[in-house]
Amino acid sequence: MKTIVINNQKGGVGKTTLAVHLAWFMAEADRRVLVIDVDAQSNASDTLRHYAGSTLAADLFKPGIRVVAREDEGLTLAPADSSLTDLDRSSAAAITTLQENLAIASDQFDACVIDTPPSLGLRSVGCLVAASHVLAPIYLEDYSIKGVKGLMQTVIGVQRRYGRQDTKFLGLLPSNFNTKSPRQRSHLEQLLREAGKYVFPGQIVARDGYAEAVAERLPVWKLKRRSAQEAGREIRDVLAKIVAQMDEPAHGA
Repeated sequence: MKTIVINNQKGGVGKTTLAVHLAWFMAEADRRVLVIDVDAQSNASDTLRHYAGSTLAADLFKPGIRVVAREDEGLTLAPADSSLTDLDRSSAAAITTLQENLAIASDQFDACVIDTPPSLGLRSVGCLVAASHVLAPIYLEDYSIKGVKGLMQTVIGVQRRYGRQDTKFLGLLPSNFNTKSPRQRSHLEQLLREAGKYVFPGQIVARDGYAEAVAERLPVWKLKRRSAQEAGREIRDVLAKIVAQMDEPAHGA
């Protein structure tokens, strides 16, 4: 089972939109997908509530928990609840517990997608430790660009501290990108100059269809409006690249 963590310590960068669409995309390709919503705001849980399983996301930070796949769907959701915020005050031992529980469940799923909160607490560190792959959507505005270095230091620091140098960082993914904004285009050029090797080869363009898709609890490519269909084509191209990189052999394999 490959485990991809969608992570950025800033809010409003499109983590949840990316996470739920990646889960839908892989499930449509007949992969068994576990989605874990570790953000107490529960946006992914609301969008995917039809797929909720019997295990809460918070339970997966407790020892010896086995998540059970739903039999009738390709997707199984471990939903968020308010108890998630208590985890950040837990013992540091909980950091490696999620990884241990996902190893137990790995025979039931092909992929796991984890949506993380916009903060760096015990929950987020535990998710980074459990990850085989990490992807960071970023918003192309001044403050977010300045935060890229800190984001990279966090990912690399967790890898080193917990011996997860095999975790693959897929890159920084420009998200909610306004292609008509000279400022955002300039910031993308700056990002490519300064951190080009860490930038994912694609962007998620800002389009009206995403808000409607999340509200309708459907992938954007299943909506009929022209703008949604255009968004669907764009994001499916990005998602295909993500899955292709996840399918590559692990380092040293």
